Amino acid sequence: MSVTGEAELIANLQKLDKSVEKKARKATRDGATVFENKLKSNTPVASYGDHSGMTPLKEHTKKGSLKTASGDYSIDVGYDKEKGWVAHFPNAGTAKQRPQHFIEKSQEQSKEAILAKFVEDLQL
Repeated sequence: MSVTGEAELIANLQKLDKSVEKKARKATRDGATVFENKLKSNTPVASYGDHSGMTPLKEHTKKGSLKTASGDYSIDVGYDKEKGWVAHFPNAGTAKQRPQHFIEKSQEQSKEAILAKFVEDLQL
């Protein structure tokens, strides 16, 4: 591709800027999906059932919407309001339960897959 003038150069840079933004949004969404799936698979389910009468915690994972206000792209991934408040008990432990650290484990296990997805989505 040859650029013959200043106006053409600026037009090409603006076109590239828009495509990079679109790819960054896709990479962020795909990375959030990877983490949500890993969190869902690592969330423990009690063998005796759930005494709250609701579905297991792993069925309450949630991926938020894309945030771009600060200039950085991010998506919150965690648990919904219905049952998310209880997630810290098995994760951090209580007086009667040892900590399972499944949230931290999910973050560590999904890090490489998320970075690989970013590289794949952000290729120009």
